[in-house]
Amino acid sequence: MNLTKMKTAELRKMAKRQKIKGYEDLERKDLLIALKPTEEPKEKPEKEEAPEAPETSEAPEEEPEEPEEVELPEGITEGHVPVGSKAEVMRAHLAKQPKVRILIPLEGKEKPGITVPVTINGYRQNIAKGIYVEVAEQVAEMIMKSQKQTMQALNNPLNLDNPNHPKKKSGEGLRNLDV
Repeated sequence: MNLTKMKTAELRKMAKRQKIKGYEDLERKDLLIALKPTEEPKEKPEKEEAPEAPETSEAPEEEPEEPEEVELPEGITEGHVPVGSKAEVMRAHLAKQPKVRILIPLEGKEKPGITVPVTINGYRQNIAKGIYVEVAEQVAEMIMKSQKQTMQALNNPLNLDNPNHPKKKSGEGLRNLDV
């Protein structure tokens, strides 16, 4: 089996089965290094594979450690959620919250399919723009606050794009502004 052609997620699953500590936080190259020595004994004679049988029989005990699958609504994807992390706790907390239906409009020439990342305590959800999506109340509040801040910044009289900018009102050119 060629590990270099496998996806990182598949490498993480292999590392979990082989009980490599801290596999959730390893980068791809470190996963490859950690998995290489365990790949070689598998190619050796069956005598050495026999001791590995108890390890695989213990694997079902680890299954409860796998973060439970949360069904995400259409238009939402999530980032990696390490087992036992703050992100996993936040994921469970958000799953219990009431849902709110929101729409994040596309801006300018954005194409459908673009997303807005929302991260709370390390848990990231990518919310699709241009479609109605049901999100947890806390996520909806964060998006609304972000949109409000953006509007305030755009409407600020000192914003160079704002037609109410003091230099534009006075007739002076914007060339003299230090940006």
